[in-house]
Parts: sequence; structure tokens; C-alpha cells
Amino acid sequence: MSNVTHNRIAAYWCRKKQAHFYLPVLAVISSSVFLKLRHLGHASLGSADECCHALVAKNLLKHPLTPTLIDTPYLTTFAFDWGANHIWLHKPILGLWQIAGSYWLFGISTWALRFPSVILSTLAVGLTYLIGKELLSQQAGFIAATIQAFSPFLMRLIHGYQFSDAVDVSLLFWTEFAIYFLVRALRTGKWWDVGLSGFGQGCAFLSKSYLALIVTGLVVTTWVAPTLGMAKRADTRIRGRHILGLTSVFLLTILPWTLWTAIQFPVEFQHEHLYIWFHLTTDIEKWGAPWHKVILVYGPVLYGIFYLPMSIAVLVLIWKLFSEKNIGLTLTYAWGFGVLIPHLLAATKTPSATLIGMPAFLLLFGEGVHRCLSWMQKRKKIAFRIGIIITIVSLLALGVHIIIGAWQVTSRNRNTRTLAETASYAETQLPQNAVLLVELDADKLRNTDDHLRLMFLMSKTAHPLSNPDEWKEKAAQIRKVGGIPYLVSFREWSLPIIFTSLTDKRTIYSDEIP
Repeated sequence: MSNVTHNRIAAYWCRKKQAHFYLPVLAVISSSVFLKLRHLGHASLGSADECCHALVAKNLLKHPLTPTLIDTPYLTTFAFDWGANHIWLHKPILGLWQIAGSYWLFGISTWALRFPSVILSTLAVGLTYLIGKELLSQQAGFIAATIQAFSPFLMRLIHGYQFSDAVDVSLLFWTEFAIYFLVRALRTGKWWDVGLSGFGQGCAFLSKSYLALIVTGLVVTTWVAPTLGMAKRADTRIRGRHILGLTSVFLLTILPWTLWTAIQFPVEFQHEHLYIWFHLTTDIEKWGAPWHKVILVYGPVLYGIFYLPMSIAVLVLIWKLFSEKNIGLTLTYAWGFGVLIPHLLAATKTPSATLIGMPAFLLLFGEGVHRCLSWMQKRKKIAFRIGIIITIVSLLALGVHIIIGAWQVTSRNRNTRTLAETASYAETQLPQNAVLLVELDADKLRNTDDHLRLMFLMSKTAHPLSNPDEWKEKAAQIRKVGGIPYLVSFREWSLPIIFTSLTDKRTIYSDEIP
């Protein structure tokens, strides 16, 4: 048999073996999409983050290059108060543009707000599989992609129940997009792959700014790994010129928006970019925590029941990192720990900050399982056969557990529409220059962001009222600039009642004393 014939046969069987994974991967992706879509449009806007993202994206439909929160402020707004300001640069623009595009296609609704997260999180699952296939093994990619597809933590982000919601999902997808094409460039050395990696990093930066620099760390890792003895020179075609090319595309991607906002909104731009770096040294918004909280608390929250076995796999495979000179292992470890270690050292720590490192650690877990099963398959003793069965059954049981957890997240269906009546009345019955001052329920702290929720449901302006003693002063300021003030409160006031909501007993008052 000639070498050509032998190579063709080998290539055929390789393709056939790979095809065995296509159907399971497709089944995982499609079933996870159906689960994500379940109750996606529940009416409740979650944290302050989702309220802001929903409202700023809505305003972008009117002026795509000017992100605003309170679009027409009738009161003086403090530029540094990201929950009640005018120009809103607290998060970069891409995630908000994606939501605005969804609004444009489907109309303004909570379903349209969250639909981009469904698409991007699903594509990220496919990227995890492809990255695993390129770097480690198909088995590792499939296991990691399956866990990621049904992650309860990701489901909470998609459905708006978890802090940072759509922005973190966008960051995850674009970071994986950049890493996938970087991994391809390792093998091909093609400028097309390098350019797409730089573009993906730019989009990740425009999703959640400096966290996207993990891609820069990884491309440098691929370049220096052979010199450090952690990879074979033949396994990577990345050279210094590729790093320069990737960085150039990255800068070309982010510079237009960065320069625009720096010139147009210099105060907000400077504050928000400095604010990001303050996370390293300062306790921001009471998210300060010791390093071990990330390991003992946030880790289990992020990975769920897979956290312990995943941690064991990551620790066990470390010795292979130094003995194999495997660029796949080197890059995957650099990815995971390149995200984790800076977060451990930072003063401010949030549960979702290490999300972009999740695929790396899941891939290491998948590779650990794959190598364990392969090792046992080569042994002929019955004990190893039993071990294979136990491992597979355990893996399936853990998988069923996270699917149940994901199902429970999507079962919440929080359709409480406490503000719908108030917003509907204000929209249809009050004048266009009506301004609603929404009093904070100081005892229950349950409506701290309701001025944002009201503005999402109507076209009029709302401002928060945290101090009841300031009502008369603020009402006078509103009238001075041409607005008509109304008070929205749970409490009884000695003011004319305009409307009372039957759902939550909240009342709209006029400022005119009879």
C-alpha cells in the first residue's frame, strides 16, 4: 500500500471519528437553547446592572453614539453616580449595542433584552468545544462544552438574576472568539486567524474593557513558551510579528469608540476608566474580600457541583504541564490562572469576574477525565473496567445535577409587574414633561432602582428621591426647567392623589396643594 493511500485512509478514519462528536455536541447546544429560552421574557428586571443595561440600550435606539441613563434629566445629575446619571459609560458599548439591535428587531421587551445573551452564550459553548478539540482533545472539548451549556451560573446571568448579566456574557463570547482564532493561528500561522483574534479581543474590550487583556497574555505565552521549555517550537507558529499584528487589529477595533468617548464625554470617561483600576486597590461597592473567599465561596457558586472534581483534575494535571512540553496544556493553564490570579490579588472581588476563565478550567477537567478513562482502558483487569463504569456513571450523575439546577433557574419566571400599572398611567395620562420622583422605600429597600424600571416601561423621565425632606426643593427645581413634578411613593402624603396602583399600592401624587 502506497503512502498516499495510507494517508487517505488515515484521514478518512480521523474524519469519521470526529463526526461521532458532531451529533452529541449539536444535541447539547440545541437542548441548552430551549432551556435558556424558557421564561426568558419574565417581566422582572433584576439587579441595578440589568436595569441600567436595559435602559441605556433603549436610549441608544434614539442616539446610538450617546449612551445615556436618564435621557432627559430635569435635575442636576452627578456624573459619577452610575445608577442615576445622564451620560453612562460605566460599561463599554458593545454589549449595549447588541441589546439595542435586539430591541430594533423584536421590539423593546425583557425578552429582547436577554435574547442576545442566549445567542452569545450558545455560540460560546460551541467555541469551548472547538478550542478543546484544537488544544487538548475532542473528549475534553465535549465534556467542558456540555457543563458550560447547562451551567446554572450562566443561566442566572442570561435571565438577569445574576450581577452583571448581559455584559459578562458578551465578554465571555468575544474572549473565546479571540482565543479560538489564536489557537488556530498556533497551527496555521495565517494572518487571517491572527487578525480575527485581534478583532475578537477588541470586541471583548468593548464588552467589559480591561479584562479582555487576557488575550494579550495568552499570545505572549504562546510566543515565549518554547523558550521556557513549556512547549515544542514546532507546535507554535506565533512569532513577534504576529503579536504586533494582533495588537494592531485590537487597537484599531477599540480606538474609534475610545477616542469618541474621551473627546465627547471627558469627565465620565476619565472617571470610569480610573474606577476600573481602583478595583485592584480599593473596596468598591462593598465587594472587597480576602483571596480565599474566591476559592471557598465564589468558586462553588461559579462551577457548582463540578467545583471539587474540577479542582482535583487541575491539580493532578499540573505535573504534566512541565513534563510534556504540551502547548495545549500550557495555554489552557495560562488562560485559567491568568484570569484567576489577578482576581485573587485585587481588593474588590465579584462572583462573575473570573467567568472568562471558566472554559479553561472546564477543559482541564474534561482532559483529566479523558486521560483517566484512556489509562484505565489500556488495563485488562476487571477492576479497571469497573472503574470506567463508575467514572462514566458519576459524570452522568453530575451532569443531571447541573441540568436540574439550570431547570430550577429558568423555572423562576418572575412576572411581578408592580410598576406596569404606574408606568401605563404615567405614559397615557400625564403630560409629556411629567417628571416622576420615585421615593426610596427606606424600610424595605425594595425600590432602589425603580426609577430605572419606570423609565424602561415609559418614555418619561424619573428621578430617585432618597430623602423625603428634599421633595419640595426638587419639585421646585423641576418646575424651574419646565417639568411638572409628581411623587411616587408607598407612604401617605398630604398631597393630591393622582393615581393608586392596585398591584403594589404605590401612589402618584401631584405637588400642587389643594
